Amino acid sequence: HNEIPQAASAHDTFWDFISLVPESTHMIMWLMSDRAIPRSYRMMEGFGVHTFRLINDAGEACFVKFHWKPLLGVHSVAWDEAQLISGRDPDFHRRDLWDSIEAGAFPEWELGLQIVPEADEHKFEFDLLDPTKIIPEELVPVQRVGKLTLNRNPDNFFAETEQVAFHVGHVVPGIDFTNDPLLQGRLFSYTDTQLIRLGGPNFHEIPINRSVNPIHNNQRDGFSRQQINKGRVSYHPNSLGGGCPFQAKMSEGGFTSHAERIDAKKIRERSESFFDHFSQATLFFNSQSVPEKDHIVQALSFELGKVETIAIRKRMLRNLTFVDKGLAAQVAYNLG
Repeated sequence: HNEIPQAASAHDTFWDFISLVPESTHMIMWLMSDRAIPRSYRMMEGFGVHTFRLINDAGEACFVKFHWKPLLGVHSVAWDEAQLISGRDPDFHRRDLWDSIEAGAFPEWELGLQIVPEADEHKFEFDLLDPTKIIPEELVPVQRVGKLTLNRNPDNFFAETEQVAFHVGHVVPGIDFTNDPLLQGRLFSYTDTQLIRLGGPNFHEIPINRSVNPIHNNQRDGFSRQQINKGRVSYHPNSLGGGCPFQAKMSEGGFTSHAERIDAKKIRERSESFFDHFSQATLFFNSQSVPEKDHIVQALSFELGKVETIAIRKRMLRNLTFVDKGLAAQVAYNLG
């Protein structure tokens, strides 16, 4: 039969997929924890799943993971509190953020970097390019280098928020990409998404997405084109336009890919170093306090208790045994 459409995750199709994709287990532990029920957006950490590169002026590279650390600290609410809050005000989090900014209590996050020299890439027990893994801060401390302050609310929510076109490929000089396979896929898919979502190839000309500095390239026409290009040249190389526009060099602030030395076979398979699906899920579970562990047990019991297909429940319980046998046993007992 067809299930009732819902945005929640307590249903067969969600857990069918999760149970068959064990690399999602680490993410699920976070999702079932108190971290998924924040007290406020102002009290949430943010960190990217991908590993990028930093390139200095000499062309030397290192790996980096980016973090946002809230100055108010990380705080959560309990399940029952969240139900009361969302029942009274489904827009609580957005309203809390808006009201804080309007009152002048500007939310702030510090930008942090975890930096790993290229020579240390293989010194960890996990693959640095595996997007399902984090780098424990005990191994590589987060260096705080900057601050983000939200000091103004949008004047028009649709124009300035709904039309924002984020893209992992929009980087500034000094940042480059790695061979993280999920990152490589997103570099393609984000442009494709914005083409459909925002109605055509000129989404970069919407005011909220428009570059501060003028852009000179060979992009022409298409729906909602704003820039009026003069001349007949729209290709490179050319002689009719004096060779312009041309790509800026790195010394001029242009993007140049890092010259990475590779001595390996390129195959269309997942690396064996990506097959560790449970160690960091266990690490996260063991980092929780006793009440926090109880909350994870209760959340998993509630979610899987809504799953009607017994085989899916059994697969999930099997996966949980690889995280923590006590956790799996408690959830199994609650499910009956």
